[in-house]
Amino acid sequence: MIRTALILVRPLLRAVDWAPLAWTWLASAAVIVAAALTRGAVVSCDAVVLSRLSAGAMGATAGFALVDPLAYGTLATPVPRWLRMWLRTALAAGAALAAWGTTLALIVVFLPQGSPLLAGDLALEAAACVLTGLSGAAVAVRLRPRHGRSAALAGAAAQFGLLTVTLFLTAELWLWPLQDDPQWPVAHRLWLFLLPLPVACLLLANANPVGRWSHRVMAFFVGFFLGGPYARMKSSLLP
Repeated sequence: MIRTALILVRPLLRAVDWAPLAWTWLASAAVIVAAALTRGAVVSCDAVVLSRLSAGAMGATAGFALVDPLAYGTLATPVPRWLRMWLRTALAAGAALAAWGTTLALIVVFLPQGSPLLAGDLALEAAACVLTGLSGAAVAVRLRPRHGRSAALAGAAAQFGLLTVTLFLTAELWLWPLQDDPQWPVAHRLWLFLLPLPVACLLLANANPVGRWSHRVMAFFVGFFLGGPYARMKSSLLP
């Protein structure tokens, strides 16, 4: 199986649609450079905000890498679907996090000397954002593979749902503090606690085969994270 996976990596790298992620990276880099040139430098609080914006954007567009235009044509191939989808997921997550890492490095370049930046905690936020976007897209691609690129938009909707839900949390559960806020360590323990949720959703969405109960679990996950947007998208995403 490992040998098969290694053989698949090269054709998948060519088949994946990297354009949305590439344009997102360019836009994120442009915003960081523009912010630095406007103010002369990027202060720590702005660096945190820019890092989060970049992570959210990367997560929203990473899901396009999960769209397989030949999904129905490859059902009879000896390579199981779970292997193809997990390879796509790994490639997309790796590319999105690498792109986010380069934007963080760019932010650090424009930070004043001696300014603190808790890169490890920001990387945890970025991982959660990317996995949330990928899980939303994976569910949509699993339930409605014929929808193609439009199914990948569910990743962006999942990101929007995550932001919408977390913005209304109480102070004790606030997930978006700045570095000098006493809530910072508590928030990142919460991020660590939430991280397995999109991973579990990816396990269900990428499994082969998926039963009726798994469809219900994935529908619940989408509804939990998308809320209002899920109600409007239900007719197009679910059977």
